Amino acid sequence: MIRRLSFWLWTILGLCAAIASIAFANVVASRFAPRFDVTASGEHRLSPRAQTVLARLPSPARLIVAADFQRVSPEAFRDSNDVLDRFVRSRKLELALIDLGSPSGQKQYQEVLADLIERDRAELQSQAVAIRAAAASASEVAAWTQTALSRTLDELRASLPSGTSGPVQQARSSLEQRAAGARIAGRDLAGAIGRIEEPLNARIGELSLPATDRAADSLRRDLRAASDQIGQIVGELRRLSRVTEFGEAFSARAAAAADAISKQRDRISVAAETLARLPRPGVLRVASALRQSSAAIIVPPSGNRLSAIPMDELFPAREIVLSAGARADNRRRVEEFLTASLASTLLDKPPIAVFVHAEERPYITDAPFLEHLRDGLLMKGIDIVEWPVLLEPEASGLVRLDPSRSRPAVFIVLPPDSTTAARPGEQRGGIERSQRLGAAIDKLVAEHQNILLSLNPSIQRTYGDADPFLPALQRFGLESAAGKPIFTERFDQGKREIETDRTVIAAAPSDGPGANPVSGAIRGLPTYLPWPVGLKAAPGASATALLGISADDSVWGESSWLLIWQTPRAQRAALAGSPRFDPGKDDRGPWSVAIASEIPATPTAPAQRLIAVGSSGWFFDSLTQPGVQVDGRVVSPFPGNQELFDSALYWLAFADDLIAQSPQAGAVPLIGSIDPARLLWLRLIIILGLPLCILALGVVHRAIFG
Repeated sequence: MIRRLSFWLWTILGLCAAIASIAFANVVASRFAPRFDVTASGEHRLSPRAQTVLARLPSPARLIVAADFQRVSPEAFRDSNDVLDRFVRSRKLELALIDLGSPSGQKQYQEVLADLIERDRAELQSQAVAIRAAAASASEVAAWTQTALSRTLDELRASLPSGTSGPVQQARSSLEQRAAGARIAGRDLAGAIGRIEEPLNARIGELSLPATDRAADSLRRDLRAASDQIGQIVGELRRLSRVTEFGEAFSARAAAAADAISKQRDRISVAAETLARLPRPGVLRVASALRQSSAAIIVPPSGNRLSAIPMDELFPAREIVLSAGARADNRRRVEEFLTASLASTLLDKPPIAVFVHAEERPYITDAPFLEHLRDGLLMKGIDIVEWPVLLEPEASGLVRLDPSRSRPAVFIVLPPDSTTAARPGEQRGGIERSQRLGAAIDKLVAEHQNILLSLNPSIQRTYGDADPFLPALQRFGLESAAGKPIFTERFDQGKREIETDRTVIAAAPSDGPGANPVSGAIRGLPTYLPWPVGLKAAPGASATALLGISADDSVWGESSWLLIWQTPRAQRAALAGSPRFDPGKDDRGPWSVAIASEIPATPTAPAQRLIAVGSSGWFFDSLTQPGVQVDGRVVSPFPGNQELFDSALYWLAFADDLIAQSPQAGAVPLIGSIDPARLLWLRLIIILGLPLCILALGVVHRAIFG
């Protein structure tokens, strides 16, 4: 009996202990929830860039996701929620899911909207007051334009000397046209003042949200149009005042009128510039998302740089999620959007990407081969400006976007083809355009700007002339072999071919305090460089090689490259006598093809950075966007191109802490090259290890069993 009771007692105690252990393990797991990702591509862990961004957050940010979850694909919700959970587990992101399909969710969403608007209420009200003050000033100018200005021009026309000579008739006609134009400009300006009330009285549901950005932009455009019109009148009056045929009295009267009118022009110009300097309140950055039926908003721990995530990126359509191999890609895309949005909130003064080129017309904002690049920059909170140096002496778009020049600007140089002649309708050939662009870069270097410089093969260097980009490179202690692009010889089924493009894999960066973070971001990633050009750093330069091509008998710098450059790739096989290495003219490696260089700060000048890449077009969409299928998924064969561009942009903007590999960089596991010393040891282990192990086992067996 006692034995039976003892048995049941110990059984019950053991069962209770097991239940308690399981309960305790579940409590610990729910609190700490360790996860171990053993996939080669890191599919279930945050990317280095996401970890870097989260580590920089001083306190948790908030992600507010408001949607009717009954209409969201369950598969998309599961995958996106898995990514969101990884961010939440870092304790640097707080997630609020609001179901708009329920009355309580609708009420909660209205409370969230009211809270977001209240954060910027004081700034919105002060901006509305400033805009209405500018409108009042514009109203006075509009009335003056329609009355006093028009009357002044009519009086000047009447004071012209009598006669029918050509100059008098032209002056009379010009003043009559200017007076009519002044009246029209005044009416247009008066009408523009009424148009600001609609955005200033904008609402989201029952909540007032003045769209001060739209109101300021609208009024500023109209003020500048009126300023330009009045400026033309001032210029015409000054011209007429210098015509001696009209007499001294008319000249004095016209000059006095020009001085008086120019004061009114200056008045509205100041009003326009005041509106241009108004910062955009944080809530207005996400106003379009808030007005939709659903929204995903990131609220930073400090500041007002709210950021919105497109709902179709956070919760893609069901057919997209269920397509072959798409789940991992969807998770990475969600992680990339979250990371970029969080990173944009960290930048108090986000950088501006200024694309500099020497083409005859602007094209950056419309070019289809830069569409994804533009979208990626805007997603990161980076504004885009275009500077065509042939059309503008300076980047006027940068002046308008950042009048105080307080934000870091990164100048991205797109080199022209120096081999082209002037085409019909254009006045400049490739050499002249290269020289104009080189002069603009010299100016940027003198102004201590930071530059991402891409290089084309240079026909000037081939002919022994000066390279227009060489002075800027030399200031940073760099030199280029732009006159001798790098060729590679290969044999395909016994047929000799010459390759002008090159895929380069960045080696492991050197450790230490002086290591460049860009090297770590592109480590082990294939980077495709069309027509690579060799670079080298002078002794003593503060430069780091990012990408390099090793010396090889099949690789050389070719001096006679022009014929192949001008021949389409498909027709190169038909060329007679493809280039071969000429010891007297050509060069052997090794070469650097991407170098980062920095000029340290001095008491009179800030630090200055430059990244030179010996290739052109390496960051175009054709190379950075997915293009091949791997395991049923469409991925980019050259992830290093996008990583190099992103990390270079952050480094040049002095945002080193945001440089790390993105989720897209690990979309496909890559087998890196093995160090020669390690390869030797592996071979020795394979060749000698197995026989030695068998011999050792035999010795042990003999020693034990005899």
